[in-house]
Amino acid sequence: MGIIEIVVAMLLLALLLLSFAPVLVNTIKLSARNTTIATATQIVSQQIESARAVSTQSSTATKCSDIAGFIAITPAPVVDPRGVTLQPVWTAITCPLIYPGVVKVRVSVTQPGYPAATASATTLILVTAP
Repeated sequence: MGIIEIVVAMLLLALLLLSFAPVLVNTIKLSARNTTIATATQIVSQQIESARAVSTQSSTATKCSDIAGFIAITPAPVVDPRGVTLQPVWTAITCPLIYPGVVKVRVSVTQPGYPAATASATTLILVTAP
């Protein structure tokens, strides 16, 4: 094999590597975004479980006012291991007219720089008193 064939083979190999570079970059970006979405989903789940665990200290009955008080507190932003800031946000609730009843709550996790919520969920919580 002559020097010309080696140079041509190296050029073809370099061209092949350059054609795969955008695919590699997009894969890395997509993987990073999926990591952020997974972290946001975990935060949503934790927030919902915390809301369901709310009850007064004197009884095990879940009061709508306790849920409303929990939701009124703005949770601290969470910074994931990659340095992305995620902010949990609760939507205000309306207490039911009849007890026991359910309260519909919604929590979303937003990320600076993105117009839509990164993750969100809606659930019903059983309340036994106003």
